[in-house]
Amino acid sequence: MPEDVNRGLLGVIGLWKIWRAFSHGHHHKHEGEAVGFMAGLIPRPLTVFVGFAISRGVPVAGLLFAVTMMAGVALTLSSVAVLSTLFREHLVQIFEIRPRVYAAISRAMEGAAGIFLAGVAVWQIAAV
Repeated sequence: MPEDVNRGLLGVIGLWKIWRAFSHGHHHKHEGEAVGFMAGLIPRPLTVFVGFAISRGVPVAGLLFAVTMMAGVALTLSSVAVLSTLFREHLVQIFEIRPRVYAAISRAMEGAAGIFLAGVAVWQIAAV
């Protein structure tokens, strides 16, 4: 049952992103709140795996997985922050010089992400 809800939410998020990509206005006012709410509805692989490891009597495997996953998340987020800081001036110049290109790339990326998410949802629902 929770898996079905997750698949449905994934499809809804994908369709929402596709709609946003093809609508001409920007809808960023409450985007952070919506993403935070939806992310809270999706079970975390970390908690699922740790709970599974504990239920199977191997809590050390769950803890090792948690430490490894958190190190990977920290490394990824730190890398993005450092690269964003280093290339900030270049990116600002590019976005200011060519706002239409930026808008087109932004919409294309959001549309592609929406198509991917909706496709995964349809594939998962069809596989059941």
